[in-house]
Amino acid sequence: MHFRNKRGLGVGQVFVFIVAAITFAFIMIFGYRAITGFLQSGEEVAFVQFKTDLESSIKKLFTEFGSVRAETFNLPSKYSQICFVDMDKPADNHLCEFDQVACTVWKNAKDYNSVDENVFLKPSAPVKIKVHKISINPGDNFGSDPGKKNFLCLPIRQGSFSVVLEGKGDRTEISPPSVLAS
Repeated sequence: MHFRNKRGLGVGQVFVFIVAAITFAFIMIFGYRAITGFLQSGEEVAFVQFKTDLESSIKKLFTEFGSVRAETFNLPSKYSQICFVDMDKPADNHLCEFDQVACTVWKNAKDYNSVDENVFLKPSAPVKIKVHKISINPGDNFGSDPGKKNFLCLPIRQGSFSVVLEGKGDRTEISPPSVLAS
C-alpha cells in the first residue's frame, strides 16, 4: 500500500508540471504579443509626432519672410531617407536615383495642388505627408545640382535629420544643414 501512494504522487507531479508548462507558455506568448504591440504603438506615436512637427514647422515659417531656422526632426529609426519635392517645378529624372515612388508621383503631378504628398520616406510612410508649399535649395548635398532647386533627399541617421527652413512669404525654402554653415 505504501508503494501505491508513491506511484500516485508521481502521476500528480507530472500533471502539475504539465499545467505549469502550459501556464508558462501562455504567459510567454501573451507577454511577447503585448511587448510587440507596445513597440509598434510607440513607433506609430513617434511617426505621428514627427509628421505633426514637420507640417507645423513648415507652415509656421512660410509667412515669416526672411526668418531662418535650423530644425532637427526625430522619427522611428526604421527610416533611412527623406526626400522633399517642389511639385511646382518640372520633374527631374535625377530624383529617380534616390526615390522611385517620389519620382513617379512627381512625373504624374501637374502642380502642388494636384498631389497628395510632397515629402517621401524610405521605406514608404504609413500615411502620405504633404507639407505647405516648399521650394528647395539643395546646395551641394547628396549629389544634387545646385542649379536645380526642385528636390532634396537627405539621409536619416539614428532616427533623426536636420534641415534649414527659411520663410519666403508664400512658401518655405528647405536647405540641407550644410547651407547654414557656408
